[in-house]
Amino acid sequence: MKNDTLHYLAAALCLACLSIPAHAQRNRNRDLNINFESDAEHCSDVKARSEGQIAQAVESFTLQRAEAPTLEINGADRGGIRVRAWDRAEYSLEACKIAVAEERSAAEQTLRGIAVSRTGSHFSATGPSGGDVNWQVYFIVHAPKDGNLDLETKNGPIDVAGVAGTIKIRATNGPIALRDSSGTVDARTVNGPIAFSGTGGEVHLNAQNGPIALRLAGDVWNGPVLEAHTQNGPVSLTMPDTFRTGIRVETAGHSPISCQAGACQGAWTDNASEHRTIQLNGSQDTIRLSTTNGPVSVRGGDSKGHQLI
Repeated sequence: MKNDTLHYLAAALCLACLSIPAHAQRNRNRDLNINFESDAEHCSDVKARSEGQIAQAVESFTLQRAEAPTLEINGADRGGIRVRAWDRAEYSLEACKIAVAEERSAAEQTLRGIAVSRTGSHFSATGPSGGDVNWQVYFIVHAPKDGNLDLETKNGPIDVAGVAGTIKIRATNGPIALRDSSGTVDARTVNGPIAFSGTGGEVHLNAQNGPIALRLAGDVWNGPVLEAHTQNGPVSLTMPDTFRTGIRVETAGHSPISCQAGACQGAWTDNASEHRTIQLNGSQDTIRLSTTNGPVSVRGGDSKGHQLI
């Protein structure tokens, strides 16, 4: 693979990760663009833009840890989810409800039709349907650092940082971002990218039709496994030159691989079969990366001062 192609791949993966906080939904009547700043903590930090009239409202909830062994949020096809860990024992949740229409009165009527439902520790959102309706609900959550999460969307982003409990994430057409989440993670998306940065845990990432971008910190992986697989997309791994944990990379035979990390110099390779394999840092395969139809890029360098998400 040529260097300019590799640079384009790396830039595209980083762009996909950086664009996760911003989400836009369009319909044939009115556009609604919703943007999260990287440090957004509340619904007041959400910026909605449209050529039409916008109406907004907030619903707030607080759950003690005993009320929510697992916090479950279903954003359905018009929702996004953002979770940040904090030092408190309870969950704080804000549902940011946003509606747009040609006229202010219609936007407010649509807003009144958006309902956030709670059953125990399960949250979901519903709203009006029809061709003239455009609305969104974004859930902003502060969770205990060891909290458990079960999150799902269809078309919206899911962004989690700092949580080290059990995390289950499902997205259909939305991107997934995970940062410093070192617990038990199972994240899957059908048509979207996955971005992950961290130092440990039991992590399983699966993308059907999208790229996976990984950034590792420290010298070792502190956990049983990091497994990332995409069926139809590229895989990008960035790690410090001092990283020592065993890594196994597998691709289909026709997929190009670029390996530019320090560990690549002593890597074991197998190009003799239908699948290509590279083994780095010894025979252990604590970290397993694979793609069926996509290139692979492994890069080294000190990750300090760089941010993936």
